[in-house]
Amino acid sequence: MSQQPLQSFPVEWSDFIESLNAEFFSTKGYGVYAFLSFDHIKLLYDQLLRNPVPVKVFIKVFVRNFK
Repeated sequence: MSQQPLQSFPVEWSDFIESLNAEFFSTKGYGVYAFLSFDHIKLLYDQLLRNPVPVKVFIKVFVRNFK
């Protein structure tokens, strides 16, 4: 019996932005666009699609390490 991955790909762009914005707002006090440009967010989304980690983990690690 094979195990299902924690998340199915592709991740919707709107769900990614919503989660990223919520994490930035809850940890930094401002939304994602106060810190990152659209181009940077797009590159981050592309990284996510190539990465096998769940979206929430990917975003939490990124925001925690963002300076």
